[in-house]
Amino acid sequence: MTLTLRPLPVIAHPRFDAWLSSLPAEQQAPLAAAAPALGPLLETAPYLFDLAEANADWLVEVFAQGADPAFAAVIATVAEAGLAAADEEALSPVLRIAKGRTALLAAIAETGGAWTTAQSTAALSDLADAALDAAINFLMRQAAQKGLLAIPAEQASAANSGLAIFALGKHGGRELNYSSDIDVVAFFDPDKAVLADPSEATKIYSRMVQKLVGLMEDRRAFGYVFRTDLRLRPDPGSTPVALSFDAALAYYEVRGQNWERAAWIKARACSGDRQVGAAFLKELAPYVWRKHLDFATIADIQAMKRQINIAKNVGDIRVEGHNVKLGRGGIREIEFFTQTQQLIAGGRDPDLRVKPTAHALAALAKANWITPKAAAELTETYWYLRAVENRLQMLRDEQTHVMPATADEVAAIGRLMGQPDLAVFEATYRAALERVVGYYSELFTEGETLGSGEGNLVFTGSDDDPGTLETLSAMGFAKPHVVIETVRKWHYGSYPATRASAARAHLTELLPALLTTLGTAGNADEALAKFDNFLSRLPTGVQLFALLRNHQQLRTLLVQLMASAPRMAEAVIHRAHVMDGLIDPAFANDVTHRDVLVAKVDAFLAEARSYEEIIDRARIIGQEQKFLIAAGLLSGTVSATGAGEQFTALAETLLNRLFVAVRVEFERRHGVITGGQVALLAFGKMASREMTVTSDLDFILLYDAPDAESTGDKPLTTNHYYTRLTQRLVAAISAPTGEGVLYEADMRLRPSGNAGPLATSLAGFSAYHRDNAWTWEHLALSRARVIAADGDFGPAVDAAIAEVMERPRDVAKTIDDVVSMRALMAKERPTRHPFDLKLAEGGLVDLEFIAQSAQLVAGRTIGLPQALTARVLARLGETGLVPEGARLAEIHEVYSTVLQVMSSALVNPFKDEAWTAAFRELLAGLTHYPDFTRLELDLKAMQAEVHAASTAWYAKARGL
Repeated sequence: MTLTLRPLPVIAHPRFDAWLSSLPAEQQAPLAAAAPALGPLLETAPYLFDLAEANADWLVEVFAQGADPAFAAVIATVAEAGLAAADEEALSPVLRIAKGRTALLAAIAETGGAWTTAQSTAALSDLADAALDAAINFLMRQAAQKGLLAIPAEQASAANSGLAIFALGKHGGRELNYSSDIDVVAFFDPDKAVLADPSEATKIYSRMVQKLVGLMEDRRAFGYVFRTDLRLRPDPGSTPVALSFDAALAYYEVRGQNWERAAWIKARACSGDRQVGAAFLKELAPYVWRKHLDFATIADIQAMKRQINIAKNVGDIRVEGHNVKLGRGGIREIEFFTQTQQLIAGGRDPDLRVKPTAHALAALAKANWITPKAAAELTETYWYLRAVENRLQMLRDEQTHVMPATADEVAAIGRLMGQPDLAVFEATYRAALERVVGYYSELFTEGETLGSGEGNLVFTGSDDDPGTLETLSAMGFAKPHVVIETVRKWHYGSYPATRASAARAHLTELLPALLTTLGTAGNADEALAKFDNFLSRLPTGVQLFALLRNHQQLRTLLVQLMASAPRMAEAVIHRAHVMDGLIDPAFANDVTHRDVLVAKVDAFLAEARSYEEIIDRARIIGQEQKFLIAAGLLSGTVSATGAGEQFTALAETLLNRLFVAVRVEFERRHGVITGGQVALLAFGKMASREMTVTSDLDFILLYDAPDAESTGDKPLTTNHYYTRLTQRLVAAISAPTGEGVLYEADMRLRPSGNAGPLATSLAGFSAYHRDNAWTWEHLALSRARVIAADGDFGPAVDAAIAEVMERPRDVAKTIDDVVSMRALMAKERPTRHPFDLKLAEGGLVDLEFIAQSAQLVAGRTIGLPQALTARVLARLGETGLVPEGARLAEIHEVYSTVLQVMSSALVNPFKDEAWTAAFRELLAGLTHYPDFTRLELDLKAMQAEVHAASTAWYAKARGL
């Protein structure tokens, strides 16, 4: 049997002619006879010319014996080498020479009409199987020599290895591209007694697979065999290259995706232990071929299709630069058209469970899923496009699917297809694409597109879709490959938030909108990295993904928060429900009005059925409302002053409601002190209504009660009673529960500080401040206020405070104490960051010290007992005591805004890395500055103003 070829369109082939004339006469004759086919082919394809030159003797034999016998001999040589090679140096060249000869034979036979494209792709697939088997046979003998096997050396073979190599994709369907990677997966059966140490199975088999890949794809003498892709294994970013059957099955049953089911349609045990492979495929069949396809699965398959964003108008299909595999009307669309219908119907109809695309189309027609005409046209078109793809790749052995960019180069592909007329070839190619689009665009037409509106967004499989790369680049991503890799990682269920199938379904639908939002975030790649980090720590995703799908403003806000306000993003990670309130139409009302906020807290707490539930509910509503107030601040809905008031209103309300609950629970066991009264006295930011999202609660408990025992079953003396009551209140506020911590409680401002009792009688409080208190304690008392009290006990506490504040004092000594205290604070608590505006020289503490010291030495002149710092500063200006008072009040507002924003947005505000460009821009905007640099310069000037004003005030005050 000789090899006879059909001539190709005539072109000049001087290089071929020169080579032919250089050969011995006995070789020239058969090759010269085939010159009408060989000449145009080898002249057009440099890769094939080099192969012909290197294999001239063998090529002459091919023409003498025919294509099929020649290929059979190549396979036999490979198999023999796998059984006999002593080392890699002996095996490697045999495999690589075999690949080169098969490539040359397939190209010549296909373009010359001796083989169909189907025969050519089958031959390449069979060579891949043979090479893999040869390599595993060799590696098993190596393992036996190292004592790694429990079976006799003579049984050390691929067939007895316990390791099955599965071919997926085109390799699985025996349809390999001319220059294709091979997509393989390696699973082993741990119960097959092959290894001497079964506990080392993953390590031993993984090393074997790694060596197998090296044998196949390392470039050595005579080139390479096949580029080998292992990325279609379960979760490739975090799993070994060889997995046990149990681990693989567990993955597919719990986390497998529908595109992976589609990949396994064509899977076959192509080498290694085929018996083990067949057993695995039988176990996996219920996963791939589901008897009952639920609506969620159908929706997911629809989503896979809709991501490709097909339009009905096909008039703009081009030839130059078109991707024959992934472009519109290309090979991928025929495969998807076929495989999705196999997935839907194959569970109930075993006849549809066939691997090659053409066979599957025929089966679908036979089962009346598609018409015989559709099957015939798509099959013909499929092999036509595969033939074009092969010719693209055989020119230079490049794994390309893209048509050339120039007419001359396209004409060369047309000639290798047997068409000398460029216009006719282009028309035929366009018609093929339009035929595919016509069928494909009718598949699952319902449902909104999941495309971006700008192009493809396809993340299934292991190949990067060129259209998706273009779309992502247009969206603003500088590294679109990284985007695709990241999204695939999400779909693999690598994070807890994406492990549930419902979460992945929501995420699939969310992706186009999410990527669009990330793309407009300024730095799209950084925004994606932050979202990926956010997602990696999110415990569950279903609720949040569903919320983000339906609310564009929440997507935008979340992306902004991740860029400029990581503390807010952290809050969402730990409690996704905090975002719920942002979609409430009353959001702006809730975060700006105290009465609305209080009513919301009361309504939520009222539903508690036990003391423990009140504690938990206080934390839930507290965290949610803190988040909402901070969101209002950072979005510009709430001013810094308003945020401080609302944070304080929230804290006061929760503290009051918890105190009521604590007292009820406490009195149930210990009764009451007859005639006793209590009050909660706030200090610091709670007293001045300037709390931030991170503020502690500074308060003390005061009581007035006779010296007696309580009335309950477990009576307590008065001091003990109120101390225990205070302990219970602190625990209710600050003890960690499953819902977290509500507030930290700071009670250091009680008489004698941490050394004093937790609860203080009003008489003891008054006596301490009259006889023993330090000046700094009176400063703190200057803005203290009662936030809860029994009966008329509140006014009594106010009167006691007024008595302390109005008593005569040594003005010069008081001012000296204040100055000394400020100096000591500067020494012991130095500033931690340029924006540590509280402790900085000329910062917030200096403003507060001016106001508080003035209350002590000039309270009667000021006439605003217990007033807020900003109001006292303004009053000092009005009275002339501090001429810059009005300006200082303005500076106080700027400082407060900066500190509120820092507290709400940043987890570590005093670390430079937290001060991203996005946060700086946010801070400048919320302080009404055109840019951050101007804000920075003005703050330095403000600090100088405050320092000068405080120095002048202390000098003036000494003379009052």
